[in-house]
Amino acid sequence: MDTKKKSIRKGDIKDSDKGILISDLYKLLSSTDNTSEELLKKLEIDFDKKEFIPIVGSQTLVNHLSAINKTHIKKDLISNVKDIKFNYGDFFSFGFHNISDSENYFGEKSIIAIPKYSSQREFFSNLYSMDRYADKLIKNELQNILDINLELLQKKEAKDRKYRLVYYKPEEKYYLRAIVSTDNYFDYNNSIAVVIALLTLFSEMKNSGMEYSLKLCEYNESNIRMFFDTHETRELSGIGKVRNLIEISNDEIKREALKFSGICSISYSDKNDNAELFIKPKDIKSKILTIKHNQKPENALKSLLDFENVEDVHNELYEDIKTIQKIKNPEQIKFLVRRKIENAKNDAIQNYKSKIINELSNSTTKNIIDLIKLFDKIYVFADEDIEATEYLRFVIFEALINRK
Repeated sequence: MDTKKKSIRKGDIKDSDKGILISDLYKLLSSTDNTSEELLKKLEIDFDKKEFIPIVGSQTLVNHLSAINKTHIKKDLISNVKDIKFNYGDFFSFGFHNISDSENYFGEKSIIAIPKYSSQREFFSNLYSMDRYADKLIKNELQNILDINLELLQKKEAKDRKYRLVYYKPEEKYYLRAIVSTDNYFDYNNSIAVVIALLTLFSEMKNSGMEYSLKLCEYNESNIRMFFDTHETRELSGIGKVRNLIEISNDEIKREALKFSGICSISYSDKNDNAELFIKPKDIKSKILTIKHNQKPENALKSLLDFENVEDVHNELYEDIKTIQKIKNPEQIKFLVRRKIENAKNDAIQNYKSKIINELSNSTTKNIIDLIKLFDKIYVFADEDIEATEYLRFVIFEALINRK
């Protein structure tokens, strides 16, 4: 299954994309439960579907999400450990049997699902924390011992669990994405995130007169990060400009589903080059509002009324960013980033560590512009992974601004 990060950049947005009709935006709404239906009922009261959202890039954003929804079809399967078998061979997989709603699985009563991300670890962790034990048995090809453990556990009473599956159409295969709550989980997926993002910004535009346009979007089948330009910039003496952005992100699995944050980018230019570096502090400093997976749709929409402290967030970030003008020794900042990468426990960054460390070790920075160019360059190494890119943004902010 293709899980690589996909991007929408300004160059991907046609001049004709000036925005989108709300009625067309609503076509994107779908979910594995009734979350989208409940949201639509409320949204149709608050917004006239004949209105046009004048956010440049909106139509492109919706088109891209519609395309990935057609290839990655999400399903939530409720199953019990008694109806699960392990499959080995070229790779480990789960066999789900006695499926009650087989009409959702092409009439099949049994399916095979290949674990992705941390779903295999989650599965075994829920079985008396046997994740490390199971991992060692699988790696050492001791399948018979693992099967005996499963048979013994199947004799015990166990509650049903909800398994988030992704049917990847190009391969005609199922993948296990995660295990979610059976009774306290609302499916705020990427499509819902896009709808809420655009409607919230549209409402803010009408209230404040602010203009927004899509500057960048990074996404895969389960995560999305949308960066909207506020068209507000400030000078950063001797370096370039600081641009105010709104980041709206969504993780379909984690507790904080939909998140609005205030972030900034630093743009610079010289005779030979020009670029833009996105940096982001930890949530506590950048967070504007969040919607959690356990929030009912009606309460989630009420949370959007808290979209008020954007200016305060950007003002504080600008004051922080101005301090980089005082950096006397850019090599010291480079060393901080290298040390953080070397010691990183973050799973997503592991595949890119050596390339990033080599680049940091073999490059020399004489001034802040050199430093920013270097950091912009190392983003490229992790460009295919949405979580690794996000991790780098945090690390670079910590080094540049907090000097730690």
